[in-house]
Parts: sequence; structure tokens; C-alpha cells
Amino acid sequence: MYGYAILSTADVYFREDALYYASEDFFQVFSVKLIAGEGSSLLKDPSKIVLSQSLAKKYFGEEDPIGKIVHCSAHGVDCQVTGVFEDLPVNTHMKIDALISFATLQKSLNDPLMTWEWDGFLTYILLDEKADPNALEAKLPAFVEKQVGEQLKKAGTGMEFHLQPLTGIHLDSNFMGEFKPNGNRQSIYFLSIVAILILVIAWINYINLSTAKSIERAREVGIRKVVGGFRSQLIQQFLFESIFLNTMAVVIAMVLVLLLTPLFSEFTGRELGYVLFKQNSFWIWIGVFVFGGALLSGLYPAFVLSSHKPVEVLKGRFKNTSSGVRFRKSMVVVQFVSSITLIVGTYTVYRQIRFMQEQELGLNIDQTLVLHSPDLTDGTIEEKFQVFKQQIEQYPEVTPVSAASEVPGHQPSWNAGGIRRLSQRDEDSKQYRIIHIDHDFIGDYGLTVIAGRGFLGDLANDRHNVILNESAVNLTGFKKAEDAIDDRIIFQSDTLRIVGVLKNYHHESLKKAIDPLIFRYHPGAFGFYSIKFNLSSVKASLSTFEKEWKSMFPGHPFTYFFLDDHYNQQYQADKQFGKVFGLFSSLAIFIACMGLFGLSSLTAIQRTKEIGVRKILGASIPNILAMVSKDYVILMIVAIVPSVPLAWWIMAEWLSNFAYRIPLTWWIFAIPSFAVFTIAMLIVSIHTIIAARTNPVKSLRYE
Repeated sequence: MYGYAILSTADVYFREDALYYASEDFFQVFSVKLIAGEGSSLLKDPSKIVLSQSLAKKYFGEEDPIGKIVHCSAHGVDCQVTGVFEDLPVNTHMKIDALISFATLQKSLNDPLMTWEWDGFLTYILLDEKADPNALEAKLPAFVEKQVGEQLKKAGTGMEFHLQPLTGIHLDSNFMGEFKPNGNRQSIYFLSIVAILILVIAWINYINLSTAKSIERAREVGIRKVVGGFRSQLIQQFLFESIFLNTMAVVIAMVLVLLLTPLFSEFTGRELGYVLFKQNSFWIWIGVFVFGGALLSGLYPAFVLSSHKPVEVLKGRFKNTSSGVRFRKSMVVVQFVSSITLIVGTYTVYRQIRFMQEQELGLNIDQTLVLHSPDLTDGTIEEKFQVFKQQIEQYPEVTPVSAASEVPGHQPSWNAGGIRRLSQRDEDSKQYRIIHIDHDFIGDYGLTVIAGRGFLGDLANDRHNVILNESAVNLTGFKKAEDAIDDRIIFQSDTLRIVGVLKNYHHESLKKAIDPLIFRYHPGAFGFYSIKFNLSSVKASLSTFEKEWKSMFPGHPFTYFFLDDHYNQQYQADKQFGKVFGLFSSLAIFIACMGLFGLSSLTAIQRTKEIGVRKILGASIPNILAMVSKDYVILMIVAIVPSVPLAWWIMAEWLSNFAYRIPLTWWIFAIPSFAVFTIAMLIVSIHTIIAARTNPVKSLRYE
């Protein structure tokens, strides 16, 4: 079970958000390294706590923390430090700074916590190496039926358990109550594809340029064959050249990785280390890429170059074969199919992120300071909040202060089931997200009441009233919002009256559909206090608020965040993905353009004499430009045709992860295609114009 609490020792206190209750077997199940303490007994008894290395230093400095007392505001208990564990690495799915014995929670609640209905726990099962997880999962329904089958039937509900492999959590899990935001396997696949495309484009460049330059190396091949060289020797030479170039490229790349990793970490917003270099599998893949890439990129040029006939070469009758030209053209098409697809992808990611940030949320999050409510356990929180609220609202820059168990941008943690209308049967029960708010919350955030009213602040009556959003109204079965007013719902054996309906608003990211929300009244809701104020003098206002806070809530840290920044943090992972995707895509396009630059340069050189003859016969520079560019125009058109449906399919798949997304309109494909076409034509035109402007006399002398 997880939560947050204020930990304190003497006059040192901090709010800790990565605090968990754990059973005594934690250190037997997980290979977390202990710096101090004995793993088998650390969490066995009540009032025991184990700290991370950094947290122990935070509270005790260089002193030995073992045996010291830490006060935990959760349930108001003093815990003895029994152990210290090494800080968890950044690449684990867990985020834990402190562990309190599960027995502490049981004792504080005076409850053995054996109820099956409470699902707010992260449960890990260590299986025998020979055990079959699927076979175990298949036995769970019968186990549940044996334990609580009758109980579930009476309640008209059900319960299912599914096993999830530990290795599948980080990339594939998105449940409530995760340790921290997880990664996304689809994003990994997309970036892996881009990385492979960069390699493929580079290899294609090598193949194209090697075969295009075959005329220049034809004499070398002819002479070596005349003096007794075998074709197998020539093939070995050209393959060795390819391996050498690939190896040098990898060595340079490794040096750049070592130098640029800190900058790339800052660019992505993630802490990246050098753990990869310590893994054997990494070096195996490096070897595969070096030798595999050398074979893929070097095999075709090696066979082409070694196939030249000495007699024809030495007589000057050698020329590129039509099959070789077609092969190079097909490789150019592959490059630009990849380039157009990548630009469409980058542009789509950019547009989707902008769309989410600019979309109307249905609420006002501007100029909002959010404070973490104090962790009081003496029952005075409501009274003290009201006094604090009155004190803060006296300042002219402040509009009403409100309290809520959740704020926008923060996933509601209470997911309650078994809720139904009074007129419905048990089997009609549904699940809803529950948020406690005070009577100023709706007005403070600019939410729209479309039917009924908001809370009036009358505790005696409003404690039995609820407000629903439109999604909850639809889930409950009402056809119109007005139909819900004054109807009653069953909520955990209480009968509550619906007094209002709120227009749907985006409590969370636009990646998610709007949850059905039920709002309950609480005059000093435990969670967050929101202060709307004029930001003209932020530092002065914050200083004032902190002074009032410390006066009302001594011993509780003044921790806050600005809501607009907090809300936009939901898109941080998508922004990072967009930045990395854009960087890699730009690199791939740059490499493709370099290849086209070299290929067009060689083409212009090989056609220098032809261009000179045409100029003497009266051809203008535009005529020559049109002649040379014609082939590339055809190649670009051929590349655009398959790239559009390919890009549409890939980006439609990516956008399917978003509940609210941009439409894939025609111009999303037209603009990138036109951009790639323009860049390609500019590159080809540069070399053609240079060749066309050369004196025809010099061109006719060219060999």
C-alpha cells in the first residue's frame, strides 16, 4: 500500500511522496541491496521503518540511523529505523524512499486488513522457477470462488485476478497506483524503427556511391585482373573496405555517445547512464551491425566492381549497366519513402502535442497556486483550513481559496464500485472516480453547472448530496442531465441525492477519455488547497502565504506547485518523444540528402561531356536542368506514392493511443512531401547548374 506522509526527526521534517507499507518478505522477494540491517526481520514488527540511503542522509547526515526514531504523520506513529537500503536505480519501475512495516498499518487501523474488497495494494508473487504462470492464473477463479464466492454473490459483484510479469510493467502497464509513470512500448518501437532506417539509409548511400563510382575504379579492376588477380581476391578486398569503414564508423559513434550522453540526457529530460556498455548483449548487437552492415552494404558493390571485363575497361568502352542504374534508382526511392514517412511522422507528433496543449479544457487553471494540505490526524484539519482560508482571502490579490482531494492534472485515486441508482438492481452497479471538494471549488475553477446547483457549504445537508459530471450521468443511465436532479444513488450503503450536474471538463490529459466523476462535499478536503491570485508579484505573495501557513500549520512543510505547469507535465513524455523522434528523423533525412548530394554530383560529372555537346547545339541552362532533373522528378513521384499510405497507417496507429486527436488531413502529407521534393530538386539543381555553366570547351575535353 502506498501514500505520502510527513516524516520528522526533532525540527527536521519533510513531505515524502514515495513512502510505502511493505510486508516482512519484501527484501526476500526483491534483490534490493541492504547497506545496514538484517533483511528477514526489518519489517516484521509494528513501528519499524527502513530508509533509502539518500533519505537516511537527508534526516541524519553522517550519523548512524539504525535505532533512531522517525515520526510519521500517517496515523501519527513513531517508527524505529531498522535498516538502510541502496537507492533504487532510475531504470526500475519502482520509486521507493521509505518502507514502513505492514504491521504498523494493521495496528494503527486495528484491522488485520484481510478484507477482499480493498484493492489498494501492490501484490507481488515470487514463483518457483519451474512454475507455469498461466497454469497458476487458471486456478485463481476457483480459489476466489472458494474463499469469497458466497459473499460476492450476495453483493451482486465479481472479482478477477490476473498475473503480470515484472518485466512487462515498465512498458506495458498503466494501472492506477503505479509507482511512477511508466514507459511506452509503442514509442520504443517507433524510435527503434527510426534508428534502423538511419542505418539502412546510410548503407544505401554506401551502395549507391560505391556502384556509381565503379567507372573510376574500373581501370584498377582491369589492371589487377590482367596481372593475375582473381575475382575472389577482389571481392575480399572490397568487403574488407566495407568492414573497415563500418568499424571506423562504429568507433567514432561510440566516442560520440560517450561525449554526448550528458547532453542527450538533458535533451530528453531523462537520466541516462552508461549501463548499456556493461551488457554483453549490447556488444553482440554491435558486432552484428558491424559485420552484418558490412555484408549488406558491401556485397553488391563488391560483386559489381569485381565483374568488370579487363579488355573492355582498358579500351575505354566500359559503362554502367542498365540493371545497375535501375538498382541505384530503386535505392533512392527507398531512401525518400523513408524520409517522407519520417517527416510526416514528425509533423504529426508536433501537431498532436500542440492540439492537446491548445484545446479548451473546460476549466480555468491559470494563476493557480496549489498547496499540499497538511497531514493532520487530530481531527482539526477542517477548522484550521477555514481559518487559513479566511486569512489568505484577506489579501487583495487573492480570489476564493478552495479545497479538494484532487486537482486537475492529478489522477483521482479513489475508484469506487458498487454505485447505482436507488431504482436499479445490484447488478446494474458501476464504477466511478470520487473527488471531495468544498463549495468554492466549482467557481474557483470556472466549471459549468448545466443542471441543478453546486454545493452551498451547508455541511448538515450537503454531506448527503452529490454532483455528477456528464460522463457519470450517462453511465448512470439518465438520458438528460436534468433527469438526474433529485434522483438518489446508493454509495457504500449510504443513500445520496444528486443536486447538480457539471459539464464535462478535462480533469486529466487529452490522451484519456473523460472519466465518470462523482463529487462529494467536504469543507476542508484532505489533499490540495488551491489559491487563485494575481501573479504580478509572485515572490511577495508566496512569502506571505508561507508565513500564514507556518502560523496555522507549524511542523508541516509549505510545498506547492503552479497548476498550469503541473497540468502540462502530463504531456512531458509525449514532448520528449516528439523531440527525440524529430531529432532522429532530421538525422535520417540529412543522411538521405547527403547521399543524393553525392549521387547527383557523380551523375553530373558522368554527363559532363553530354552537357557540353548539348550546349554547343544550342541547349539553354533551363533545358539542361529539365533534362537532368527529369529522372529525379520521376523518382520522387514514385517515392511519394507508397510513402503516403505507409505514413498514414503508422501515424493512425500512434494516434489511436489518444482519446482526443487530430484528423489526418491531406495537407499533413502534402506539406512534408513538397518539402522533401523541394530539397531534392535543390540538391540536384546545384550540381546540374554548375556543370551547365562550365565552358563547353572544357566539358568536351573531360574524360
